[in-house]
Amino acid sequence: MTTPHTTAATIAEIISSVPAFVVSQMARAYALANTPDQQQDILDAMPDFGVTPTQALTLYVTMQTALASIGLAGNLPAADLSIFQPQPDGSITYVALPEPEPEPTPEPTPDLEQ
Repeated sequence: MTTPHTTAATIAEIISSVPAFVVSQMARAYALANTPDQQQDILDAMPDFGVTPTQALTLYVTMQTALASIGLAGNLPAADLSIFQPQPDGSITYVALPEPEPEPTPEPTPDLEQ
């Protein structure tokens, strides 16, 4: 026989597992969306599967912000809107960050032991 106490325990177990599941799925989506040299192609292909890039980005930003506000986002990074830029037509454009400048090679020092 189910009692209110066991039902409450079941609900608590279900509810407490939701953030971890959501975070793991969002981390997976974040990693996939940042596949090197494929970001724009991935964004362009998303509507073929029933989700627009705008919907995906909006959902990610909303969920990450909500999880972070209650301390449950873990290491889930915030969306970088300087890289994934919403456009007026509703699309998202991937803008790669500039490559870091290479470190200058030090000038060889003359051999003073001659």
